[in-house]
Order: sequence, then C-alpha cells, then structure tokens
Amino acid sequence: MSTLLLPQRRKQSISLTALIDVVFILLMFFMLTSSFTKFSALEMQSSLAASTASDSKPQLLRLALDGQLSSEQTTALTDSALTSDFDISVPTVLQPTPDTQVQVIVDALSRMKTLGFTQVTLGKSRPQANLAAGQQ
Repeated sequence: MSTLLLPQRRKQSISLTALIDVVFILLMFFMLTSSFTKFSALEMQSSLAASTASDSKPQLLRLALDGQLSSEQTTALTDSALTSDFDISVPTVLQPTPDTQVQVIVDALSRMKTLGFTQVTLGKSRPQANLAAGQQ
C-alpha cells in the first residue's frame, strides 16, 4: 500500500470584518425599528361600574378624529375650558367618533387624567348619520 503524503491543510482564519458588518446591520435594524414611546397604564371604569357608582348624571365629552374635545355647547375645548366648565370629580363619558384612532383616544384619556378627571369612562361611538341629524 502506498500512502500518499498529502500536504496538511492550513486552517483558514475567519474574517471578522463580515461578522462585524452583520452585527452592525442588526444593531441599526433594531435601533430604527424600536419605539421610543413611553408606555404607561391608564385606569378606567367600565360604563356599568360608573353608572352604579354614582347617582349624578355623567358629563359627556365628544372626541373628534383630530383629538379635539367638544361638548354639546362648545366645540374645540381647551385645557382651561375643560377644567373651568366641567366638574373633574363627576363621572365623565368620553365619546369618540367612529373612525377615531386608538392612539388619539389614549392621548385624550391621558390628557384628561393629567387635568385631574378622576372618573372617566369610554362611551360608545354614535353612527355618523345620527351625528349629522343631531340626534342623541
């Protein structure tokens, strides 16, 4: 038997440049796709709990698509008008329009919490036909 002497194979060193590139690309991907929004919890009451907890008639605030709050008497309420025209200790129903985005609703609830409203309930949206006719 003849044995051929084969030259020993040299170990090829792994290039770290490609590995560093992949790690950098992954880092950039996660940095660009991550959200920097501060998450917090909002305490809310169900409409059933709000109706049984208090005997007073709740205040109604309507929420438009752009985040503007309005009442039956006033459109586009400012923060100062909210605190002066409404009792913050009375139950308040926030009624969004049907196509209002969830983030707009959460922002409005957070704004009301910041202003001191203690009993806020999310009301059911009314159909657009009833809004146009002015029915309740």
